[in-house]
Amino acid sequence: MKKKLVLALGIFAATFALSTESVKAQDGRGERSQQNLTPAQKVDNQIQRWTKALNLSTDQVGQIKPLLLELNQKREAMRDAPDKRAAMKEMKDLVTSQDEKMKTILSAEQYTKYEDIKDEAKDRMKGKFGRRN
Repeated sequence: MKKKLVLALGIFAATFALSTESVKAQDGRGERSQQNLTPAQKVDNQIQRWTKALNLSTDQVGQIKPLLLELNQKREAMRDAPDKRAAMKEMKDLVTSQDEKMKTILSAEQYTKYEDIKDEAKDRMKGKFGRRN
């Protein structure tokens, strides 16, 4: 009787854990939910978040989408780069260039919110991976 109860509780716990992970992945909260997406899919997700957060117009979306696609494609290509330091410097330069372009596309208020979003993302990454120097 006890063995059956323990077995039933074990099955229930495993089923509950799997369903929780499935829900997290479906609503985008799962850690690896974006890992299997193409750069274009990642850009679409980012555009949706930014459109809501920054109140982007369709014209702004049309100007920003190619910038994000280029950034994500280059980021994917740099993951396999033999010289990680050079790749990181190139990515940093690319992000700086993107920020300058974003400044011309967004209004002053939108750009301030954009910087806040980037700062929050940096803080989350520092919290997730610890401070890197």
